[in-house]
Amino acid sequence: MRVTEQQIRSEELKGAFLRHLPQRMKILLRRAERQRREGWDVNALYLLETEFARLAEAAGRYGLPEQAAPLQALAESLQPFVPGTTLPDAAANDAIAQALEALQAPMGQAAMLEFAARAEAGLAAPLRTGEADGGSSVGYAQMETPPPGYWRELGIADLELNRPAAAAVITDSAGMPVPAAAAADAAIIAAPESAPAAPPAAAPQVLLLGADAVLHDLALHFEQDGRAVAQVENVERMLVALGGDAPPRLLVVGARALVVLPLLAPALRHARVEAGHRIALLAILEHDDLGARLDALRAGADHALPRTLGLHALLAQAEPLLKDEIGDAPYRVLVVDDDAAQAAFAETVLRRAGMLTRTVVEPLATLDELERFLPDLILMDINMPGADGLELTALIREREAFVSTPIVFLSGDPDADRQYAALDAGGDDFIAKPVRPKHLIAAVSNRVRRARAAMQRGPRVINGSEALVDRNVLFDRIARQLAARTGVAPGGGLLLVELSDAPRLRERLGLGGFDRLLQQFAMWVAEQTLPREVLAPFGPSAILLFAPQRDEAALAAFAEDLAARIGQERFEMARAVPLALSAGVCGMGAGADPMALLGACERALETARRQGVNVARHGAQAPGQHALAAQLRSALAEDTLSLAFQPLVPIAGMAAAPRYQALLRLRDVRGSEHAAAALLPEAAAAGLLPALDVWVLKRALAVLAARRKLGTPLILFVSQSFEVFEEVWRDGRLAQALAAAELPASSLVLEYRCEALLGNYPDAARRFADLHQRGLAVALAGVSALTLAQPGFNDLPLDFIKLTPELARDGQARAVVAAGHARGALVIAPRVHDASTAAAFYAAGADLLQGNFVQEAGVQLDYDFVGNPA
Repeated sequence: MRVTEQQIRSEELKGAFLRHLPQRMKILLRRAERQRREGWDVNALYLLETEFARLAEAAGRYGLPEQAAPLQALAESLQPFVPGTTLPDAAANDAIAQALEALQAPMGQAAMLEFAARAEAGLAAPLRTGEADGGSSVGYAQMETPPPGYWRELGIADLELNRPAAAAVITDSAGMPVPAAAAADAAIIAAPESAPAAPPAAAPQVLLLGADAVLHDLALHFEQDGRAVAQVENVERMLVALGGDAPPRLLVVGARALVVLPLLAPALRHARVEAGHRIALLAILEHDDLGARLDALRAGADHALPRTLGLHALLAQAEPLLKDEIGDAPYRVLVVDDDAAQAAFAETVLRRAGMLTRTVVEPLATLDELERFLPDLILMDINMPGADGLELTALIREREAFVSTPIVFLSGDPDADRQYAALDAGGDDFIAKPVRPKHLIAAVSNRVRRARAAMQRGPRVINGSEALVDRNVLFDRIARQLAARTGVAPGGGLLLVELSDAPRLRERLGLGGFDRLLQQFAMWVAEQTLPREVLAPFGPSAILLFAPQRDEAALAAFAEDLAARIGQERFEMARAVPLALSAGVCGMGAGADPMALLGACERALETARRQGVNVARHGAQAPGQHALAAQLRSALAEDTLSLAFQPLVPIAGMAAAPRYQALLRLRDVRGSEHAAAALLPEAAAAGLLPALDVWVLKRALAVLAARRKLGTPLILFVSQSFEVFEEVWRDGRLAQALAAAELPASSLVLEYRCEALLGNYPDAARRFADLHQRGLAVALAGVSALTLAQPGFNDLPLDFIKLTPELARDGQARAVVAAGHARGALVIAPRVHDASTAAAFYAAGADLLQGNFVQEAGVQLDYDFVGNPA
């Protein structure tokens, strides 16, 4: 029997599979081992199980039992956990470890190399043929061809991409088949002499050029996010794709293929003009070389990053380039100018450039128009009646939703001091009238593009650190810290640092030079931060640092050290100028939200300026806060504490009775109200936690009893401190109060924090079982995906699980909700303050919503659960 073209093709695919298998296995095994050591993630687990199963199937298809058996064994060890209801426990981890060892056994690796060598030898010479009359064949058996796209799913360049069937086999000058890998390296630069084939029918959104291992990882992550991805091995294919009707949104060029950038640059420039969307280019460098980076940027790359940064950092830069939903929307510009003619000119220019505009000629009407129009940028005159641009900017910056919205001043005022004052008030740029249309369009477009990119961008890597981030990212980190500590004082603090005598420096260096100096100053501070600390530029001359692990005193000491050393530093932009700084510090207990904390920090900074000192602490400016423990002791004695209530609303259907969260409050002698987050650390330091827990429980029972008499029963969730559990229940008085209340067993739900139980789950299981015997329900707050994998967690008897708010953003909410339902618990989504968070938890299957999006906490128990479902 003569060997057919199908047999030749099958053997070529088998050889390609074996060549790529060692590298693919190295990547997958490294991921699996890291997951096993550091804790399993449901998404990574699903991806690993799928890839190992596909590799096992392919190995079996190509007659490789030595590879197929251990691959299949590992896939089967992961398969029970794919539904996401549970994660591997200690025993399962051991089984997975054994399967990993089997894959890495020396005999298995040797066999793999032997098969790869045999495949290479077979492809380098003509295949032997048998007898045509059906005698025994000494050639290769007929093999099944893998399904279309199989290689791309494994992170391997598809050998059939853009090729007609007749050109499937690569031949040398004598017409003999040659290894595909040998032709691929040469083809990166030199395109095949034949006419290029048409691009794939389904045009990819991401096109990767090269065979670098990191490109395989990037391709897998993009595909997991639902992107159409193709990986090619020569520049001709990329040029064809750029010239097609639907060019990709992102090009990624690997380190080994960077030599093609000069060939790619002209086509990329042309495609960016002709395409209906932005085309981004990411260049992966072998090393962090300044010359190579400049070459890549000159060729049109948006980012040129060394592969040594790691996959996470590369994805953080690549993913924003694909956020077409925001990036392609027309720019929205609000024009504020009392001169109707000037406003009409700016509006006409911007509209012709494809932007959406709206004009306001009455300055004070701007505040209402902001909420309706939601601009990407505000173009504002300075000198206006009623409220000038500086005053109006201050009012805009007071609104949290518009803290980061770019404000560009367009004015004919030639006074330089006035221009500096405009920027100091919170403006982002200043354009002098008259202005050419193309300059106006460029200034607005660049500002909006940068603002939108900042909204989508994750932490920015600097010198191997992720300390310097966008301000929105920093505020998000602060909000998460506050949200993760509901009912418990959050740790950490904020440090606001500014360069002293900023107006003089700005005048001496110019606006651009001063901006670069501020960047160098921020990088200097970033180099000295601890892990998990982040900082961002704040205002025209300051930076804001969030330290989740350092309290106010530790941050003040850090700031004093910076102040002592900055005088000896000589930054590139101010080598001959000794610098000084002023700083304000506050702890996380100084406010209930990021803006309140920022206000406390700004007040401390103002104190440092006024007193002429380097550092001022918010705590030192608030003597009433130091007296909080004494006020708390007095309030307990005089019974002047209070409770606020927030509804927990069912997402679907009606609950048997309305549910509310009881929240502790204390109003001090000055009329300021303190929440539990500020009270609990003071109570703990003063030894008042047991008395505080008992007071809250007794007051909750009184509320429940009163409502029962009115015929309107309800359920109250009451936060308690697990560390004083035994002390609260020791004397029996509380148990007697519970019995005397004669309330239904389900009227009271005791809520404990997840982090207080870490390492103590067996004891917690015993105590919670005792509460169940008393007829009480138990809730656990702060549950995340990591909680599910902790030994002993599944043994806790729980009636309710309250999620961490960040689950709405990291995509793991569905798995955690499913795990809660599997154990028979209702799942609560807390801190829901906006519609997008509510929608995310709704889609994940949560049972109850709690937060200001539903209703703010108050003294009334009057929420309409029938008329206002979640």
